[in-house]
Amino acid sequence: MIAEHYLKRWRGAGLIDDAAVQRISAWEAAHRRPVWLWAVSGMGALAIGLGVVSVVAANWEEIPGSAKLAAALLLTALCAGGVFVSWQRELAWPREIGALLTFGLVLGNIALIGQVYQLQSEAWQGLLTWLALCTPFLALVAFTRLVGALWFAAAIVTWFSADEPIEWLVRGLTGTAYGHFFPLVLYLPACLLIVMAVVRGRWPPAETQGELLLTLSLAGLALAVSATVVALNSRLDFWPASAAAPVEISIGALATLLAAAALGLGRSNGQRRPLIALLGVSFAVWTVALLLSRAWHAEEAGEATFEAVFGLLFIVYWSAIGWVAARTGHRVVFGLAFAFVGLRLLILYFEAIGGLTATGLGLIGGGVLCLALAWLGWRLTQRLVHGATP
Repeated sequence: MIAEHYLKRWRGAGLIDDAAVQRISAWEAAHRRPVWLWAVSGMGALAIGLGVVSVVAANWEEIPGSAKLAAALLLTALCAGGVFVSWQRELAWPREIGALLTFGLVLGNIALIGQVYQLQSEAWQGLLTWLALCTPFLALVAFTRLVGALWFAAAIVTWFSADEPIEWLVRGLTGTAYGHFFPLVLYLPACLLIVMAVVRGRWPPAETQGELLLTLSLAGLALAVSATVVALNSRLDFWPASAAAPVEISIGALATLLAAAALGLGRSNGQRRPLIALLGVSFAVWTVALLLSRAWHAEEAGEATFEAVFGLLFIVYWSAIGWVAARTGHRVVFGLAFAFVGLRLLILYFEAIGGLTATGLGLIGGGVLCLALAWLGWRLTQRLVHGATP
């Protein structure tokens, strides 16, 4: 149904003729898969899996610890062996699925060992061990975007589960006993993952996976900077007055330089300039937000002024992201940046008014502002599309 809808649109626009419509329809009909059979098969496999889990869970206390460990290790070894056989026979998807299953089973084995031997440790220690064991394995045998995205998620979860040890490490290395390093904990992983993504993309079999990792890392960078600006603007309680210590900015600068060097070495000249510019703007906005927060804590008056400055800082940052998206031809990111700028402008508009009458007028003005921004965004998007069309 969806394919037929688009075929009619493309034929009506003159992009394809009747012969092309017939060929596409015939190919889709020949390669159509019975979705309902796949659904029934999936339900059957899920029922079997849940049944096995239920039986094991009901008798879990009766199963000896050695038997649990032996079964778990045997299953992991079988999956790893399946990955090796698939790699030898050049079977891509069986290899990727086997690598993914092995990735999950290793984490399950770590948790099982901790349960059987009653080991008391922090969650981040087990997660870090999991990544240390599995990352070289995944790097050698897994090249799909799906596995890359799951590894990225696992790395992020591991990082944020160890936020307190990371803060202690930073304080120990710098000799700084004050300050809260949560902005740095947000900013650092994005820079480090950019480096990892560029290194991954340099290997031809994993080039597409590296591109996805780089996209996710840049999205994480934008999220980290935006979250820092918004949280400091809200004056959340977990940011004390000693925030924006020089050590935070220094470490952030080193991480930014490392990421910029990786981008400079890993991409062509036309591709790396916008990304390096975005990285530089991200660091500048992050640094200014920290310095503004420190000045705001030191100055009791001028709350409205600081809020307005933070709002403008957010707008400038997402305007820069929109510029980079326009330069690189990413329409979705451009539209998202434009939407964020419009939303922040609308919030600033409401913050500047008060009272019931003013609120009503604000709603009317805000609605007009949204419509005007939507119209302007549509015009800019169309101009971007026509400019990218050869």
